[in-house]
Amino acid sequence: MKREELNYIFQHAKLEDIKQLHKKIDKKYGVVVINKPTSQTLLVPVKDPISQGEFYAGEALVTSTIVEVNKQKGWSMVQDDNEKISLYIATIDAVFDSKEFEDEIKDIYEQTTKKLEKKRKQLNQKVNSTRVSFDLM
Repeated sequence: MKREELNYIFQHAKLEDIKQLHKKIDKKYGVVVINKPTSQTLLVPVKDPISQGEFYAGEALVTSTIVEVNKQKGWSMVQDDNEKISLYIATIDAVFDSKEFEDEIKDIYEQTTKKLEKKRKQLNQKVNSTRVSFDLM
């Protein structure tokens, strides 16, 4: 489990799980919001496979938050306009290095990665079922 993966993994976690963890952290230490959840757009860079150049394919809507918990800063940036999820993940990010809530974080992380892996396998099965063999044509 890496800190860099928290934003992606936890925005796919069960909302109730990360909400409860946020409440525990807030009750014990108090969460100070430095930058409230703010919606913004980011340009999405894409690499052209032919020319190897980069261009911007469009914009993505994100929500970012910065908090402080027990003198540790936490940050999150999640897809779409999800203020609550962004706040919860920033809070979890702030306590990540403290190891105090390590078991709860690890449980949510593992459950979510299993769920994402299952979805990925289902998608791969659907894509593979449409594969065409040109040798037969």
